[in-house]
Amino acid sequence: MNKSIILNSRPDGLPTKENFLLKTEGIPKIVEGEILLKALYVSVDPYIRGRMNDVKSYVPPFEVGKPMQSGVVAEVVESKNKGYSVGIHLTGMLEWKKYQVSSGVGLENI
Repeated sequence: MNKSIILNSRPDGLPTKENFLLKTEGIPKIVEGEILLKALYVSVDPYIRGRMNDVKSYVPPFEVGKPMQSGVVAEVVESKNKGYSVGIHLTGMLEWKKYQVSSGVGLENI
């Protein structure tokens, strides 16, 4: 099963558990040119709190009803992209999901 953390509502003051939703769904399938990533580490940085507000800033706010995003370290668990082998570790701005599909654009090998 795949799990993701969704911004359920915008916090008024400090965030509470009611501002988030844990969504469970199936593991996505990949097609040619894609990789399936398994999140290993998710960065929870102070700037994330600012992105929960619906205000103009140097980065767009998170969308209510969509997964949170930040820096993530992930492992390639399935690949149909010749540039990425199963078992390598990548980092980049990704969603807060256990498993997600990517083309690899914007990701870096670590």
